[in-house]
Amino acid sequence: MPRKTREAHSKDDIFQRVFQAAMSLDFRKGHQRWTMSELARQSGITRALIYYYFGKAREEILIASVRSLGEEFFGLTERRIELWKAGKVAESVLLSRKFIQSNPDLAAFYILHRTRSTPIGDTLRDLERRHHQKLMKFFSGSEAANRARSGLLFGLVF
Repeated sequence: MPRKTREAHSKDDIFQRVFQAAMSLDFRKGHQRWTMSELARQSGITRALIYYYFGKAREEILIASVRSLGEEFFGLTERRIELWKAGKVAESVLLSRKFIQSNPDLAAFYILHRTRSTPIGDTLRDLERRHHQKLMKFFSGSEAANRARSGLLFGLVF
């Protein structure tokens, strides 16, 4: 009988799947009340491969997830910054919206953790700070005007 072969995944795909699963599990089950076995099951990535890339610390996986997914959400990746430089802000906002739609637990996770005094809350606030700096770079105006723009962009994405 032939052995079942696992589908090959790129490193980026592995990271994305593990990150999405970690945030989803953390939101649905409670902060770090999930196991590596559950993470492997939900992501479709073996525990051995998760350990290889991320180690065994759930909090470190979660913080890496928040950072990576947050950079995509806030449009802080190199690719997204290039869109802004090219004047394609609407395209970047639409990509963030599609990203949120494909990660349904992300918005609620963000709202739940952003004000907490935890490493995850700190990471989220750092992403917000970087997003605000991006707005200051691309739009002239006062601090208050850029905070309003930030709120408008959040509304469009959420």
